[in-house]
Amino acid sequence: MIEIRELHTLQEQFHARMIFDSVWPSGNETQITSNMLQAMVHAGSYLVGVFDGAKVVGASFAFPSIEPEIHLHSHMTAFIDSHRDQGLGTAVKMHQWAWAKEHGYKSITWTFDPLVRRNARLNILKLGADLVSYQPNFYGNMADELNNGDESDRIMVRWDTTKELPAPRKEIIDPPYDAELIALPQDIVAIRQSDPSKSQEYRFQVREAFLQAFKDGKKVIGFSAHNEYVLE
Repeated sequence: MIEIRELHTLQEQFHARMIFDSVWPSGNETQITSNMLQAMVHAGSYLVGVFDGAKVVGASFAFPSIEPEIHLHSHMTAFIDSHRDQGLGTAVKMHQWAWAKEHGYKSITWTFDPLVRRNARLNILKLGADLVSYQPNFYGNMADELNNGDESDRIMVRWDTTKELPAPRKEIIDPPYDAELIALPQDIVAIRQSDPSKSQEYRFQVREAFLQAFKDGKKVIGFSAHNEYVLE
């Protein structure tokens, strides 16, 4: 049975740190030190573990932020290999949404790699979140095995928590005639490993398209059946 619960003690937090470090391995470094995580949880940050029975199979960490409004910023969510692509990411986000609402936050923000299809579909369609800005090379060079060698472009997401419930979007079958479409590769993670130069080509194409579209005042209104961002 899957259960999501908050992690308060140092021992509980250790399991979350191990999840993060196993998903984003970076040599002898750790994604977040034990003393920093303990301080942030003690100060009111969000840290949960996803349990399958007694085993921790996932974790999520978010912290309070004040710009441009009082909100919760979700920084890391990860699962071990055996528990990915099972809907647990959506379950954690819904838990996070309820937690943020209960604690008086107006919204939740987070970033995601704009080239990753499944994350775009989750954020835009299942969660109904808004894509508010494009951040080129947001984290600089990331030394972990998943991101090393690529520029860390990210889209900033805002998810309203003042509503009664989140409002999912339907996939767009027939985009408006005047919409701008930004297409994504099928599997950027595989392309990044097999053909880094092609991965960079996709990165810069999508970056240029988004920056120009946002400069022109366009907004993302949905995601198409052909795995395209739809902007108007």
